[in-house]
Amino acid sequence: MTELLDQGAFLAARAWCAEAPVEVHEELPSTNDRLAQLAEEGAPEGTLVVAGSQTAGRGRHGRSWSSPEGGLYFSFLLRPDEAMLRRLAPTLVGGLAVCQALDGFTPEETRPQLKWPNDVLLDGRKVAGVLGEMTRGSDGYRLVLGLGINLAAVEFPDDVSEIATSVAATGACPEPTAFLAAFFESFTGLYRSVERGGGALILAQASARMPSLGKPIRLHLANESVTGIFSGLSATGGLVLESEDGTQRNVHLAGEVEAVRPR
Repeated sequence: MTELLDQGAFLAARAWCAEAPVEVHEELPSTNDRLAQLAEEGAPEGTLVVAGSQTAGRGRHGRSWSSPEGGLYFSFLLRPDEAMLRRLAPTLVGGLAVCQALDGFTPEETRPQLKWPNDVLLDGRKVAGVLGEMTRGSDGYRLVLGLGINLAAVEFPDDVSEIATSVAATGACPEPTAFLAAFFESFTGLYRSVERGGGALILAQASARMPSLGKPIRLHLANESVTGIFSGLSATGGLVLESEDGTQRNVHLAGEVEAVRPR
């Protein structure tokens, strides 16, 4: 795996920041944890950590993320300022960039979709996830954005075998380096657009890939579950939930969406 990733990882990193360092590993406990350590040591924006597998990968709320060989797992460092933090959520930008990158590899009839807030779907099954973890130090904000994507055929654990898939299941199987380059090409353009205030277009593009939009959902939050219509995205990428009485609730990247059949 290292030979496949090494040169391509450096080339892909140039789309984001040509001078930022890149680490490539056959296996790590967690690319997010390794990058957080580098960030603490003063690593510049764009620093990238790539692994062929993880032994302690995780998703939101500390959930474990199955990270076997056949997937691609990487984390990169953002150093947003206060103004950028008030704009569009980078996790949503990352998910959209994954979709756009996959467009170039998957069959035309297989359109990658987004499940709010941070999952990418192929044929209704999860193929990738995005995890953002932010800290603040004397050098400002440090946002570690981690992604895991099932590229090649993967043997999934029993508890996720019915809901997970791989890019290979569509008949495509991009090399890790090719996907990484495509992802960074897309992410760079999207993120720079957000910096320039172009979040509205990105929200529209993300919304167009959300099959639950406009439909009844059950939203599982930390301490409750609520139902309503997923009526849209807020200006920062949060979910807008409309209840039966027409009131709206803005949920900021902190829930789990479940489809609900209309009565």
